[in-house]
Amino acid sequence: MCVLMNQKKYPEAEYHLSFHNQQCSRAYRDSTTFSEKFYGMNELITQRNITPADYKDLYPMFVFDLSKQAERIKTSVVDIQIKAVFDAAPPAGTNTYAIVISDKLLTFESDGNKINVVYK
Repeated sequence: MCVLMNQKKYPEAEYHLSFHNQQCSRAYRDSTTFSEKFYGMNELITQRNITPADYKDLYPMFVFDLSKQAERIKTSVVDIQIKAVFDAAPPAGTNTYAIVISDKLLTFESDGNKINVVYK
């Protein structure tokens, strides 16, 4: 699992997860430390009280921190793609959501097959 921003991969080392085999600690850590890193909040305040077991079974959330970018990317049109490969098809009725937190105005354009994010 990874994000491509103008064809640059984040994180450089992709997530290789197996929820079935309890191999999701990196994704769990990244999701639970997001508020602390992004907002500079104390861990005691941001603690979500989600155990690793609850994360695996109920709240599998993935956080990709793309805040460290070159200045030229911050002022141009950016192509963002989320790539995920599954060993088996996700269960019927599975929904996915993407939340983009940015200090720039974003617009979303769709061509039917994908959604493009445009920074302004």
